Amino acid sequence: MEFITWALVIVAVLAVVLAAWRFFTLRSRGTTVILRHLPQNGLHGWRHGTLRYNANDLEYFKLRSLSPMADLILNRLSVTLLDRREPTAEEAVFMSEGSRVIHIKSKNEEIELALDSHGEMAFTAWLEAAPDARSEHSISAHELQRFRFGEFGKGTQKDK
Repeated sequence: MEFITWALVIVAVLAVVLAAWRFFTLRSRGTTVILRHLPQNGLHGWRHGTLRYNANDLEYFKLRSLSPMADLILNRLSVTLLDRREPTAEEAVFMSEGSRVIHIKSKNEEIELALDSHGEMAFTAWLEAAPDARSEHSISAHELQRFRFGEFGKGTQKDK
């Protein structure tokens, strides 16, 4: 019986340490957000969390989660901004003052994000900084070196 008690205490301590680590590390390095997946009715589905920008990925961490991994990852090239709106009167009760709701689509999933003005600006800048898919092409390291030294298009020594 004593073994079971100690095991439960150890599990509880580990859960508290993991929750504290996640809370303090993510809150200090991310943007506060309230997110919900659509379709939803009324006030249902809103979840508090943190957004973290990681190159071409946007990582969402739920506030009430113990997982060390992101709960949702969106790739910048698959995200489309559909609409912006002001929160409804009911939504404004649990959102910070000055929040706006952004409606996005990622692949086949529609999501609403409630962000303050700084968060909205950061999200929009991250989204607009996406490279144009048409301009992405691969170039070998050798071609890049030739281009860098002004030899691109002149051919190699063997060609002459």
